[in-house]
Amino acid sequence: MKLVEVLQHTIWIDAIRSAEPIVLDCGANRGDFARWAVDHLGATVYAFEADPILAATLPTVPRLHPYNVAIAGEDGTMQLTRSKNRCTSACFNPQLAGTETFTVAARSLESIRQEHGLAFIDLIKLDIEGAEIEVLENISASFLAHVGQISCEFHDFLDATQRPIIRKLLQRLQQSGFVVMPISFWRYGDVLLINRRFQSVRRWDRIAIATYKYRTGIQRILSRSLSRVTRRG
Repeated sequence: MKLVEVLQHTIWIDAIRSAEPIVLDCGANRGDFARWAVDHLGATVYAFEADPILAATLPTVPRLHPYNVAIAGEDGTMQLTRSKNRCTSACFNPQLAGTETFTVAARSLESIRQEHGLAFIDLIKLDIEGAEIEVLENISASFLAHVGQISCEFHDFLDATQRPIIRKLLQRLQQSGFVVMPISFWRYGDVLLINRRFQSVRRWDRIAIATYKYRTGIQRILSRSLSRVTRRG
């Protein structure tokens, strides 16, 4: 079993069985994850970044298709807030000096799949600054049936009131055929979802995932502690 962490997203490499996988990078930022998927998985990546400033920096390389759109529960538009101290978001809108709002086109994962004729999506990386809940609440069982795995960063570390909603949502995904594996300690910052239709999760796999979770968690805690000490010094 090969698990890797890419920008705090855990991916189960062995569960990606396609020779030329399809990856949706939702919340692509400057494209580092998308570039990793092209280089290390040989994937065709559809990269979606809502902030036009960041979207303009997405790499122009073969098999990487960049889009300046927000991922949402349905097609339309979305108002976003940009500030110096936080990532651009539709959900977290700090009232700070220098904050600006703007509107971008919004697309649902279902319409993206239909537009590009994607029969199967090997991996969805979902990191869209709090809008993950809306997207997953509105996604259909028929769409989920064509997805191999999802690596999701929820943002309950910014809003702890989201946690009961996230737990309920993960229960629904479990009922839809996914094995839910929270990797982060105490919150839902790194959740791996594996579709049982395409990848069995055995007892030994669960043990390996638990070992990985605690090892990775300790490494993250030590890294944050070291960073704080360095800043104080």
